[in-house]
Amino acid sequence: MQEKNEDLHSVCSRLLELLLDMTVTLVCSGSHTGKTIRILKRFAKAYGFELYVMMQTKSVILTLLYAEDHTIQQTATRHIPGLALNFYVQNMLSRLSWTVFDNGMDLAELDAKYHGIIAVRRYPYFLVLAAAAFANMAFCRLFGGDVYSMFFVLLGTAAAYYTRTLLQRREINHLFVIVITAFVSSVIAGCTEFFALGQTASIALATSVLFLIPGVPLINSLIEILEGHILNGIEKLMGCCTVIVCIALGLLLTLVVLGLENL
Repeated sequence: MQEKNEDLHSVCSRLLELLLDMTVTLVCSGSHTGKTIRILKRFAKAYGFELYVMMQTKSVILTLLYAEDHTIQQTATRHIPGLALNFYVQNMLSRLSWTVFDNGMDLAELDAKYHGIIAVRRYPYFLVLAAAAFANMAFCRLFGGDVYSMFFVLLGTAAAYYTRTLLQRREINHLFVIVITAFVSSVIAGCTEFFALGQTASIALATSVLFLIPGVPLINSLIEILEGHILNGIEKLMGCCTVIVCIALGLLLTLVVLGLENL
C-alpha cells in the first residue's frame, strides 16, 4: 500500500509539472482562461486526478488531487511571461488532450508529444514583419487610402515592427515600447500630409497603428467576463485599454512633431 502511494505521489508530481508547463504555453499562446482550464482538467481526469486552477494574468496556481484519495495531492505555482500568440500550439494541445482522454497515454509519451508540439519552428521573423506590413497596407486600402498612403503605411509598419523588436530585446517597459512604435509608424505615414502627397493623409495616419491594437486580448477579456472569470477579464480589458491609450499618445506625438494638429 505504501509503495502504491509513493507511485501515485510520483505520478502526481510529474503530471503537475507538465500541466504547469502546458498552462504557461497555452496562456502565452493566447488561450483564454476558460479554454485553458478545460484542456488542463481533461488531461488531469485522463490520469484519474482532479484539478483546481487559480488563474491570474501573471501567475497560475494548480492543485492536483488523486480522485480516489484526496490525501494524495500537490500544489504548485508558476509565473506567466508575456503574450506570444500561437494558435497552432493551442489547437494541437487541445487535440492532444482529447486523444489522451479517449485513449490514454503514458506520461513519458505525453511529455514527449508536448515538447514535440512546442518545438515546432515559428515563421521566420522577416516573413512575419512583411506580412504585418502588407496587412496594414491592405487595411489602408480597405478604408479608402490612395497609393501614396498605402506606400507610407507599408514603410511605416515595417520600420515600427523592427523598432519594437529592438526595444523589446532591451527589456524596456512594454508601454513605452508601444508609444515609440506607434510614433515611428504614424510619423512615417504622416509624411503623406507633410509633403502633400495624395489626398488621404488622415486615413494613412489612422491605419498606420492598427497592427498594434491588442485584438486577441480584447476578445479574450470579453469571453472571460461572459464565462464568469470576471477578475481576469477586467484585468485584461484594463491592460488593453492602457495599450490603446499608449497608441493614442504615439499618434499625438506625431501630430505635434509634424505640426498636423488641425488634420
